[in-house]
Amino acid sequence: MAIKIKDIPPEGLTLELAQKLDILDQGLGSATFTAVLRISPAKGGILNISGKVAATAMLECSRCLATFPCNIDTEMNIDLAPVSSLGAVSEHELVAGELDVEFYQGDEIEPVDFVKEQLLIAIPMVPVHSADCKGLCSICGADLNKGACGHQQKGPEDFGAFAALKDLLKK
Repeated sequence: MAIKIKDIPPEGLTLELAQKLDILDQGLGSATFTAVLRISPAKGGILNISGKVAATAMLECSRCLATFPCNIDTEMNIDLAPVSSLGAVSEHELVAGELDVEFYQGDEIEPVDFVKEQLLIAIPMVPVHSADCKGLCSICGADLNKGACGHQQKGPEDFGAFAALKDLLKK
């Protein structure tokens, strides 16, 4: 759903979006999102996109690999400037005010791309379905949330080759 820049009225444009999005580029519709966005033009071809995004993404637990739904509610406020505003210089040092600006090229923008970017930022870096998830057994791979597998779990004091380091510190 590309928006032509010239079709955005001076008073701005409000969009309501609801669709499935392959947020992690895994070939699946992994997130269903709804968004209410306001696109407002400013001087110099700069556009401001603001609004709220809500989504339910299917993520994989980093400890036990179980798939679970993760609710994401985030607000976005992005300034877009045309690439031509950078000038003809091939390299340009960014100043503090330019760090919050994204750039567009051509005569249209795709709001779903900005929604996807905001959702990716909002996803936890290490998603877990529960804070007390026990993960997988390091020996047999059994899900420890479903029950003990019988293998002795190593404690922090028995950390393979690095266990010898504790003796060095005692000397």
